[in-house]
Amino acid sequence: MFHWLSNYNYDFALASVPVQLLLVLFYCFRRNLPIRQSYCFLAVMISNFVMTTADIVSCEMNEVWNDFPLWVMYAINILYFLPFIIRGWALFAYAAEVCRAFQRLGRWFRILTLIPMSFAVILTLSTPWTAAIFTIDPATGYHNCAMYQTIYVSTYFYIGATFFAVIVSWKRLNTRNRTGLVACNTVLLLGIIFRKLFINTLVTSYFSIIVIMIIYLSSENPDLFYERRIGLFNKYAFIRICDDYIEKNIPVNAIMISAHNLETAKHLYGANQIRRQMELVTKRLMGVAAKSYIFYIGSGNFIVLSRETSDAPELTARKWKRQFERQLKTSEEPVPLTFTVMLIPFTILKKELERIDDLLRFSASKSYIENQRGNFTITETTLSNLQRERDIETALKRALEQRRVEVYFQPIYSTENKRVVGAEALARLNDERLGFIPPNEFIRVAEHNGDITELGRQIFDHVCRFVTSEKVEKHGIEFININLSPAQCLDEDLAADLSGIAFNHGVPMKMFDFEITESFIDDHQAILKQMTQLQASGAELSLDDFGTGNSNIAQLLKLPIHVVKLDMSVVHSYFSGESRILPDLIRMFRNADMKIVVEGVETEEMKIRLAEMGCDYEQGFFFSKPVPPQIFLDYLKTA
Repeated sequence: MFHWLSNYNYDFALASVPVQLLLVLFYCFRRNLPIRQSYCFLAVMISNFVMTTADIVSCEMNEVWNDFPLWVMYAINILYFLPFIIRGWALFAYAAEVCRAFQRLGRWFRILTLIPMSFAVILTLSTPWTAAIFTIDPATGYHNCAMYQTIYVSTYFYIGATFFAVIVSWKRLNTRNRTGLVACNTVLLLGIIFRKLFINTLVTSYFSIIVIMIIYLSSENPDLFYERRIGLFNKYAFIRICDDYIEKNIPVNAIMISAHNLETAKHLYGANQIRRQMELVTKRLMGVAAKSYIFYIGSGNFIVLSRETSDAPELTARKWKRQFERQLKTSEEPVPLTFTVMLIPFTILKKELERIDDLLRFSASKSYIENQRGNFTITETTLSNLQRERDIETALKRALEQRRVEVYFQPIYSTENKRVVGAEALARLNDERLGFIPPNEFIRVAEHNGDITELGRQIFDHVCRFVTSEKVEKHGIEFININLSPAQCLDEDLAADLSGIAFNHGVPMKMFDFEITESFIDDHQAILKQMTQLQASGAELSLDDFGTGNSNIAQLLKLPIHVVKLDMSVVHSYFSGESRILPDLIRMFRNADMKIVVEGVETEEMKIRLAEMGCDYEQGFFFSKPVPPQIFLDYLKTA
């Protein structure tokens, strides 16, 4: 054991030293965010480590002051006081960055909060000549002086300023940040109080390391902002760095690069091959954007944050697309992916940062279509479309809460029976503010935000009520078709939920034929489970909108599907003379013992010709457009 010269208890301080050193080294050798918040936290850690070390050394040296030159004694004590002061300010500065207090409260707040630290630093540095904070008497050694309490007053000030910043920004902060900042400053305040109560025990550093650990684990761990598998910053890092640039008013563009056909490629090539492909794309992006920050935000979406700005963002986006495609051609592609590029200008980034998740998702979903049209930049029109989507989301949630989603019915005509024998149930939404909202809009929103499951339940419940209350079998209706969204099919409880609703209304599941969109049949395993459970309950299943996707027909024929619905685009292209494939498709599916429904029947000629080709059922405006339940019943009486 060491033989300590002073009467101080160093146990707490010594225990904190290796922990602090390890944290500083680990933090410095990891890739951290290049923002002021991270720099402030690094200043906290370094100043606290220097303060702890200097505190122990100075306490020992003060016992044998005559063994050292006077300037050395002043230097080692100043080396303790300065980090003590700076640490208090750095903790406040960190909190202010988290709260965006400097941005919200203005330049005066930044200047005002520099005064206590500056005053305390000046007093400390002048101490050898003024004896303001302490003095080293050649005869009696170290003594505190009149202005010694200044260093504690400074720390108290910054603790109070932090609480003020937190209160002012309370609504803006999330729960984790609020709790962390309040806890940190409470612990720091307790540390100072305990130091005063137990003057001979060095406990300040112990409480400080608790503060540092709270911040590190809750907010500043580099792993929180890093996509380790890809080797890039993640979406949270993107938001933090963008926020920092915007606060400093440094113009940047965000170039979003998306793998358009990632899900299909993942199904064909497997997750491991896709991961290797993403790693290769990362290397190529680094070749194009060596001086920019690159982020991976998941689902095959990359973002390059570039300070290369221009008055023509469209040209910048096209340039990035050309450069990236040139890089892609430098070596063989293990997986053939199609990449799209969308540029988010600084003006829009600045306006939409608080809702950046929506903007990024919207940009990724629209980038392929927009690139095909020659558009490579997010514009004000894009924001209008995004706002429209947000308004629809709000309207849909209101409608679901009030159970106001309506169901319309469109008749399905049997060519064998020469009458209407079924109907397709279609969701409709009329909002008091937005008016009529097209189904493709609100269903897409429901799929993105998770409301599709509840929407599907309510639609099915409405249909069951209609079947029960109107006794539709008496009107000749043998079945009702109901669409299943791809997102619904991912719900493991789908079959059980639908069966339960039908049971509650006393409707047999054999009354229903669930239509599944062709474009979703990429993931055969996921959907096969749902098909099996629904068929076990008595329901039938159909393939909807055949001709709009690119499914493998051999795989489709293995699925337990008894009906194929040909999309109206296939029907219309045949009757307009653009394509002659329709009769071949009908023969192929009839040879596979499948029933065939055709959409888009608009004239009597189409009705007759399609029946001659061998179609079993017909649907379209020639018979009726989708109509409310009562009008549908009136139609059945006259059909």
